[in-house]
Amino acid sequence: MKLEYKINYTRAYNAVKKLLRENLANTIFIFELVRALNPPSLRWCYNKILETKSGAEIAYNSEEVSEYFSTLSERPEGSVGKECHKIFPDQEYLLKLSRRMNRKDNWINTKHPHIWIMRRNRDTHDSWHTLTGYPPTVIGEMCLAAFTFAQTRGLGWLMICLLVIYKYGRQQPEIISMARHAYLRGKNAKFLLAENYDDLFSEDLESARKRLNILP
Repeated sequence: MKLEYKINYTRAYNAVKKLLRENLANTIFIFELVRALNPPSLRWCYNKILETKSGAEIAYNSEEVSEYFSTLSERPEGSVGKECHKIFPDQEYLLKLSRRMNRKDNWINTKHPHIWIMRRNRDTHDSWHTLTGYPPTVIGEMCLAAFTFAQTRGLGWLMICLLVIYKYGRQQPEIISMARHAYLRGKNAKFLLAENYDDLFSEDLESARKRLNILP
């Protein structure tokens, strides 16, 4: 399978049309949009992980965050993992949806460092909700998308922000400043994809926020 690092404009256009027509919170079309627009950012994210010793070790071992999902309910009270499990008890949901969407080409499970980054971004999504405090609502997803764009440079996340602002900005002009604030939080925070998630899931949530510089 040949890996492409270019934007798929046709796929992105179709995903945008479906999101605007149906529901901006539709996970299937969000996956489609991210797959179409994020490939150019994959190399940057992987190189960013390699900049630290701990990140390089994680990349070398190809840590799969999904392997920890079944342990989240057993993590210490008040920890990142425990709090994440309380908000998102079905951690397998995104995995099941991803498998169903990619049944034909199974690209998301390709053994390649840059596709590993895609899986890592997918599998840490709910824990980033927990760390940032953004709820799983349309506006909360927009804020997390802005935060994620600052962290990863993935254009799919930027497009999600723009779509929400386009659809709701007139009725709620404050969401523009919310998106901007979320972007700055992501820019100032430590690079989350380089974290060891087995350790992070057992870390106290408030302590993790301080250590990672995720500002209130």
